[in-house]
Amino acid sequence: MILEILALASEFIWWGDPPDEPRIEANIAALMAYSWFVELIEKPQYDKFVRENPSVRYVIGKMKMKKMKQSPMYEERKERKLKKEIQKQLVASG
Repeated sequence: MILEILALASEFIWWGDPPDEPRIEANIAALMAYSWFVELIEKPQYDKFVRENPSVRYVIGKMKMKKMKQSPMYEERKERKLKKEIQKQLVASG
């Protein structure tokens, strides 16, 4: 429980440089192995956000793919975070 809180809190603190385009694209390619991500980008409006929206792409770029493979809890947390950011951008754009 404490680790979960610390992990959540760490996302609000600025850690390092923002992800670059090659890392974002590599993470998108790696995320194609996850059914929830494939289902997400099958929706045209969501795919557009993944491909073009800087905030959504930032969230994708900050994901750690090695940790994603090792920890189902990390995967679930990042899935929720990505979906939440897409929803937020959807509301802001529409």
